[in-house]
Amino acid sequence: MKKTALLLGFLVGLGAFQTNAQNKTKSATAKKTVAPEIVKPNPVIFTIGDESVLQDEFLRQLNKNRKEKTSPTEAEIREYLDLYVNFKLKVKEAMTMQLDTNPAFRSELAGYRKQLATPYLNDKKVTESLMQEAYERMKAEINASHILINVAPNASPKDTLAAYNKIVDIRKRAIKGELFDSLASKYSEDPSAKTNYGKLGWFTVFQMVYPFENVAYKTNKGEISQPFRTQFGYHIMKVNDNRTARGEVKIQHIMVRTGYGSTQETLNNAKERIDAAYKEILAGAPYDSIVEIYSQDDGSKGNKGIMNWMPSLSGYPDAFKDVCFALKKDEVSKPFMTDYGWHIVKYVDFRPLGDYKEVQDLIKNKVTRDSRSEGSKTAVIERVKRENNYKEYTANINSFTSKLDTSFLNGNWVYDEIKMGASPLFTIGNVTYTGKDFGTFLSSNQEPHGKENAAMIARNQFTSWANDKCLAYEESILETKYPEFNNIMTEYHDGILLFDLTDRKVWSKALSDTAGLDAFYADRKGNYMWKERVNYQVYNCLDAKTKEAAMKMFNSGKKEADIFKKLNKKGSSALVAKDYKAEKTDATAAKLWDKKGVVDIVELDANKFYNVLGVIPAEPKTLKEAKGLATSDYQEYLMTEWVKELRAKYPVVVNNPALMDLTK
Repeated sequence: MKKTALLLGFLVGLGAFQTNAQNKTKSATAKKTVAPEIVKPNPVIFTIGDESVLQDEFLRQLNKNRKEKTSPTEAEIREYLDLYVNFKLKVKEAMTMQLDTNPAFRSELAGYRKQLATPYLNDKKVTESLMQEAYERMKAEINASHILINVAPNASPKDTLAAYNKIVDIRKRAIKGELFDSLASKYSEDPSAKTNYGKLGWFTVFQMVYPFENVAYKTNKGEISQPFRTQFGYHIMKVNDNRTARGEVKIQHIMVRTGYGSTQETLNNAKERIDAAYKEILAGAPYDSIVEIYSQDDGSKGNKGIMNWMPSLSGYPDAFKDVCFALKKDEVSKPFMTDYGWHIVKYVDFRPLGDYKEVQDLIKNKVTRDSRSEGSKTAVIERVKRENNYKEYTANINSFTSKLDTSFLNGNWVYDEIKMGASPLFTIGNVTYTGKDFGTFLSSNQEPHGKENAAMIARNQFTSWANDKCLAYEESILETKYPEFNNIMTEYHDGILLFDLTDRKVWSKALSDTAGLDAFYADRKGNYMWKERVNYQVYNCLDAKTKEAAMKMFNSGKKEADIFKKLNKKGSSALVAKDYKAEKTDATAAKLWDKKGVVDIVELDANKFYNVLGVIPAEPKTLKEAKGLATSDYQEYLMTEWVKELRAKYPVVVNNPALMDLTK
């Protein structure tokens, strides 16, 4: 969004462009519940050719730049009028040039619109509720096991019932006392269950699919849940344990590596090394030095053994984390072993879960990317359907889905209008979607489904497709439904146009038009002046001996070339010189201003001396020296001339009485 923020701030004088679309949506919705407002006059403030700018638009833009809540003064209004007229003139020119038909422009504007529309297509209350729920769950960690019986989302009722009955029977056996681990190993269709006995270890919010997480946080320790379904199939879950979230810990690490499959000799040597390190720590040796001598953890050794913050549920071995999180302030652990080797850890710092305000942005980002965001989406879809008289033609939908054959399950189905029909399937607002629309969608979005139920698959896909079309309908009418969204989009539309045109007419032109810049500079050399400057040479010497010899030769009248030849023998750089010209505001120049000839100022640099050549009178800078300022001035000149051309091309008429009414 950087480009648009820049162009709106610079070109329109809007300053920092900010909006909270969600609040505005809420406000717009709230307005529907109150009595209609009295329509106020909205006179024309000014016209450009055949186009008018109304009072509401002008006042809205003016107030974006004002901190005061009082009525604007005439001076403020006149100043902003000039800015806004210039802005609208440039937009008018861009539209005359049909820059809005450029594919790149349309693509960029569509991208911004997609971003701006997002808050309007989510339910703020639902999202906030999900965020609060997630935060409360972040305070706890769950250890659970599960048993899974696979069933596809689009499975037939028969297959779905078979899977459900199977998981119910397994649960009955677990309730009667059979070991959950054994049942998981024997019956679970989660491939990992054969080795982990269904144990999932510790997890917290956002680490499991949302339906699974819901059950985990609602099941008591030691209990076995009722069967529940996720996208993978039917599950039962046993909560083995739960605990308060452990936050994050930072430790200082010493490791002696062994690795998997190490020989006994390697293990013995590692044990001797870690014991030696621990013995020195107990004797009072600085921990940092022990890290340097003994640690083989390449990741932390360069940082004195200090590791990054370690979350409780990070990927480190549980045995390692348990020791780290058990440390008290400044405590050092005894040596302990993991599959990676032997370790000693020292407490450095700890931080608990932050309060809601500290983590809400992180939570919001995760909620909107997580399957739980469907709750917010569903709420919006229900509202959109209700507000826009959504209607399904159930008989037509059932007729369509019943005609799908095995080619649909094989993923090579082709829509046939004669066979499938093109009857209406649903309407939303003033738009009707037919069997042909749905058939085209299915043809373009199919994949093999095996032995699943074709009608069930298509019915589920219809629901998803229809919901997406409802959201698309809502998105298509945002400009007419929400005036503030329309205003924002207008600003983006005009701003992008203006950015591209101004770049062409002013910014890039000033950089590429070298002849124009040369002529502009030549006419204004007096604007780019050096003040009086002292001209001096700096001699950098290898050491004090070189400096003493060089100054002695200079003071005896020897030529510079001879001095360099003698001191820089065999291509060395014992003596290096550089010329400078500097105004009196420069610290070095100020000390040399009234000097002449060879000067030694030790406090500036002990290995340097100076040769002051004299003071140069004020003179114009070269174009190269003034390039930055001259280019900026040239851009301003081009802008001014361009505006003059536009004002001559498009007559501007100001309605002064309406303009002055804004001061009241």
